[in-house]
Amino acid sequence: MSPKPQPYTTLPGARFEPLATEEGLERYDLLEVSDDSVNYEDLFGGGDVNFVVHEGSLSLSGPTYVGNEDPLVCVVEGDLIVDGPLVIRDVGVYVPLWIKGSLIAKDLLLTDESQVFIEGDLKLTGNLVTDVTDAAHLVVHGEAQVGTWLRPSQRGAIYLPASVPDPIEGEALKEKRVPTLSSSQSWCEHVLAGQQLLRD
Repeated sequence: MSPKPQPYTTLPGARFEPLATEEGLERYDLLEVSDDSVNYEDLFGGGDVNFVVHEGSLSLSGPTYVGNEDPLVCVVEGDLIVDGPLVIRDVGVYVPLWIKGSLIAKDLLLTDESQVFIEGDLKLTGNLVTDVTDAAHLVVHGEAQVGTWLRPSQRGAIYLPASVPDPIEGEALKEKRVPTLSSSQSWCEHVLAGQQLLRD
């Protein structure tokens, strides 16, 4: 059975502390880290921008399923290390995850409106899956090690180093994926359970 999604702020071992909005806006320039793709006004429409910061690196054990409910900017002032797959499913809410270090995990699946900005490297021993809307972002400033990039939705602002192979998408993905992958929810379940995504 898949774990239930939970906000970044309640993940085991996370110690996110609030940061004053004025200081957050000064310290964390979203337009810069997103390669001029998005700013706070775009995401929050002129409303309050609330920041929380985890000092140092954050290590998470086992499959991790994130689903946020409240708009927030979550900053990890170090590496985010997941001993298993990481699934981020933000539906109808914008919660930028800003990683000052590197993101290290088995697999990474982003769905819907997920927002991930990595100043360091993206290191995956398995697959990257982006099943997102046009509003979603994945921006990697360092190097990237990815087994296979699967792109069911062919959407989103995905900025990866040139070293990442082209994604499997469109008709090619439909032919290669296992038959049980038919919806966004099924992608989440397969990745969290460590199940096979592509036919042999």
